[in-house]
Amino acid sequence: MYKNLKSLAVLISFSLLSTQSIAASQCDNLKVQTLGAGGPEVSDGLASASFLVWVNGKAKVMVDAGGGSSLNFEKSGAKFTDIDAMLFTHLHVDHSAALPVYIKAGYFTNPTQALNIYGPTGSGDFPSTTTWIKGLFDNNPAHVYSYLNDNINQQRSTQFLVDPHNVKPKNTVWHENLKDGIKISAINVNHGPVPALAWRIDYKQCSVTFSGDMSGTSGNLPKLAYKTNLLVANNAIPHAASRIAKRLHMTPETIGKLANESHAKQLALAHFMNRTINRKNESVSFIQKEYSGKVSLVQELKFIEIK
Repeated sequence: MYKNLKSLAVLISFSLLSTQSIAASQCDNLKVQTLGAGGPEVSDGLASASFLVWVNGKAKVMVDAGGGSSLNFEKSGAKFTDIDAMLFTHLHVDHSAALPVYIKAGYFTNPTQALNIYGPTGSGDFPSTTTWIKGLFDNNPAHVYSYLNDNINQQRSTQFLVDPHNVKPKNTVWHENLKDGIKISAINVNHGPVPALAWRIDYKQCSVTFSGDMSGTSGNLPKLAYKTNLLVANNAIPHAASRIAKRLHMTPETIGKLANESHAKQLALAHFMNRTINRKNESVSFIQKEYSGKVSLVQELKFIEIK
């Protein structure tokens, strides 16, 4: 069929380049933008933890909603009506406090669909996601924002409805399909006594995984993040952190080990606190002892390039 081996080699080379170009274009359609790169402190100059995942030029998924993120959402150019789901890694204040801001703002956006909210089940001092939403918005004067109860009431007068979901993976990967070919997945991770999840968003052949706050002791993150294109890991504590801090958060060495075990194609660090914000180079140095891939540092409103 082929006149010589040279023409066959050219055809094979062209096919490989075409395949690589397709893969690149698919990743070009998946972007991550940081709304909040900080933690719970009010002296770090950063908004608290929050990210937007963009698909085909639209912000489709939000991961966490820490304080200050709503202002950066406005600056991002995203449209709230494009958001299909909000994913919460856990319900600490610096990951969730801005939710009522978004819910109230959503009323003014003329949405055509319910906003799905996914988060962990409850334990100890922490309610489940559905109980948390009810405690915020249920029609009861004892609840926090009961004047917004139409947002969770099926017999509502507002067009904007919130639909909360508890996610309990039990050490296996949970997943659900959203619209437009987007898949969300989660697994439980160890954040001390706090019910916590890591999240992954897949679109076509590309993915991004968010560790959330975790100690790294459960061994579950690599199950979720295996061969992810981008792993966003929280750098909340330094190498010389105390034993108590290590029960809640990953040291840089642990981040590097888990990124390596996950075979993550690249790694981005987020959730900086005063104890790490001026020690980023040190953190990267310890990570690179365990992980040979590209390591970057998130910046608010900047997009993380996904390859």
